Amino acid sequence: YPNFDSMLLTIAQSRNIEISCVILIFMYMLLQFGDDGFFPSFFFYRGYKRWIHASQCSILIMFLVSVLIDNTTFNPFFRMAILGTFLRGFQRELLTLLKMLPDVIYVLSMLGIIVIFYAWFGVVMFVDTAQGREFPNLLEGMWTLWISVTTANYPDVSMDSYSENRLVAIFWVSFMSVSFFYIMNLILAVCAQQYDKSINDRKVSREKLANELLSKAFTLLDSENRGFVSRECVMNVMAILNRDIPEVRSMSTDKKSIFYALLDKDGSDSICLEEFLDIGVVLLLNLSKESDYATWVETKFPSVYQSEWYTRLSEAVKSNRFDAAIDVILVLNAITIFMQDYSMLMGRDTASESLKWEKLETLFTALYVMEVMLKVTINGWKKYTESARNIFDFFITCMTVLASFYIYYPNTYTNKHLIRFIVMARVLRLVRLLFAIESFRLLGAITLDILPASRDIFVVLLFVAYFFATIGQLLYGGYITRDPSNPLSYALLEASDFTGSAYWPNNFNDMFSGMNVLFNLLVVNNWTTEVQGFESTTGGRTVRLFFFAFHLVCVTVISNVITSVVINSFFQQLEVIERRYGVNEQIEGTSIRGRRAFFRGSVVTGTNTGVLGGYSAHVKAVNFDVDVDERQVMRKLFSRSNTVT
Repeated sequence: YPNFDSMLLTIAQSRNIEISCVILIFMYMLLQFGDDGFFPSFFFYRGYKRWIHASQCSILIMFLVSVLIDNTTFNPFFRMAILGTFLRGFQRELLTLLKMLPDVIYVLSMLGIIVIFYAWFGVVMFVDTAQGREFPNLLEGMWTLWISVTTANYPDVSMDSYSENRLVAIFWVSFMSVSFFYIMNLILAVCAQQYDKSINDRKVSREKLANELLSKAFTLLDSENRGFVSRECVMNVMAILNRDIPEVRSMSTDKKSIFYALLDKDGSDSICLEEFLDIGVVLLLNLSKESDYATWVETKFPSVYQSEWYTRLSEAVKSNRFDAAIDVILVLNAITIFMQDYSMLMGRDTASESLKWEKLETLFTALYVMEVMLKVTINGWKKYTESARNIFDFFITCMTVLASFYIYYPNTYTNKHLIRFIVMARVLRLVRLLFAIESFRLLGAITLDILPASRDIFVVLLFVAYFFATIGQLLYGGYITRDPSNPLSYALLEASDFTGSAYWPNNFNDMFSGMNVLFNLLVVNNWTTEVQGFESTTGGRTVRLFFFAFHLVCVTVISNVITSVVINSFFQQLEVIERRYGVNEQIEGTSIRGRRAFFRGSVVTGTNTGVLGGYSAHVKAVNFDVDVDERQVMRKLFSRSNTVT
């Protein structure tokens, strides 16, 4: 000890669960094999599919053997590897990372040369001085300067020499200027440039591959080389896709007719190659009928829906004044919460005083419930839940209602910390006020779009951290201990900074503790103190290689890639959102507003479909890493000519 107290299963239970999981994965792969007709040539089809399925089978066999022979040392690596083979996004980002490594290594080699030069100079310059303790030899000097590059010990490391001679600042300032301000930012620039290039390459390769495959499919369908395929043929293709492909499942007959009309731009009742190439984009459309947005009042009580008072109520709830009134209530609620928490914020205890405000809080909760009920009633559940802000409001309102029930309903369970937490949860509703400011609203929309795009690179970081945490457990598990019967606990006392900072929980005694140590290293600050503890208990300095490797891979490379992803995605989504919320457009009977197109289903691009009622359409993204110009897609699909730009 200390550890995270995460041993929830016995060894036997863990073994049985692992065997069960391996069997389930084998069964899933057997179903995939059956989907390929139990033909090995299909299941191990050349290229990506062969490599992935062969890897999965090999890893699972090794995993199962290790469990059966009760040698589970490498099981964490097997778990990580088998999961990675099922995550396409992770594989794509990992490949991108590997492709940019050569350019990053060139820059890191420049940094290495600079560190060696300055360490050499420091050993010579600081000999027989107090600063010489940090530069006793070349390797120690390099380690000292590397820590300076991470900013963990700067300016502390320079104070001995700087106190003796102010001119020594030239050495330190020049080193930090070149290494930290230039080289580290150069690494960021390389990562950003390479990632941007990879995004463009993905977009081009996907378009090229899609066109090649669709051209081959068209050739197979047009067996008589007439240059077109019939309506019946295309509808049969859609029926097969509807049955076999999960992404396009649940296409109704009406939706198939609309999709066909979007392809048949010239109204010839046949599809040429140029039109057929749009089928991939057409299948990305998410169609909704106007009737899907009908409220329960409209369907169950049509007389009420058509009444004058209900019409006025609908106009009021949908108006900007209604939202403004709710914002005023939020401000008043914020003042109430501040008064309720004033004693706590001033450092005094509080529980009795805070409960005096609960009646007023209950009034605010009732108003929020009324707001949700009115919006759901007037707009309908489907339209209400299409807004991220409404979903957020609904979640917080539910929490405040549960809080009120908890506080007022008689029960024997009392937890004042839970009450305070729930009160703070109410404060989250004030985030809605930020949506009233256009800049914050824009940033919120961009953030929601960025999260899916950046998800996979964070998964890469999680995998790498898991790998290092597992290595840390194997190499240094049990070295940080407070067990008085363990001699290592006394060796640890020599690390005065480590023990003085009470860093005992920062260890590799279990997986959660190890992940926490690695997160501390990502934050960078005081990571040298943690290294000091392991140096004392291991009795050597080779442990530095572990921490250096993690810092190099995760902090210097992957963190810069994450920054590049955020920068790249931000500017991409900024352009997309500016295009998305441009002026409304009318294209041949179709109204394009925001990210949606609104049209009548009876005639689409000049083709009679026989479909009744109004529809709306928007593009549902499949590849989050490449932006989709939704308006451009709508213009192209709902125009009779493919030449729209």
